[in-house]
Amino acid sequence: MRLVTGIVAALAACLAVACGAAAPVPQAQVTETQAAIRAAEEVGAPGVPKAALHLKMAKDQLQTAQALMAQEDNEQAKMTLDRARVDAELALALAREAAFRIKAQEALDKIKKLQEEAGNSKPAAQ
Repeated sequence: MRLVTGIVAALAACLAVACGAAAPVPQAQVTETQAAIRAAEEVGAPGVPKAALHLKMAKDQLQTAQALMAQEDNEQAKMTLDRARVDAELALALAREAAFRIKAQEALDKIKKLQEEAGNSKPAAQ
């Protein structure tokens, strides 16, 4: 009888430890990931092909993480959210870089135009 009681107690202790070891719901990471996705969308990531790809991957991974949390697989959800956030941040960086390239090209075009105008307005050499 003591053996059965001991086994039951050991199993109960193992079960309690296993349940207590479950990772908490990574709600803060969900919020961070959603914010990173919104930021990428706001700076125009959907209009930049490479940024749009990473933005889509981030959104897909966010959905996957939410499904994992529904299944109480919070540890895997946490890792998936990390990947989603990084993809969203990369989309944001790529969109910003594209915008900076456009502004830089506009500035170069303006400089070239001004140089041409300055060259045309020089008085004839005597």
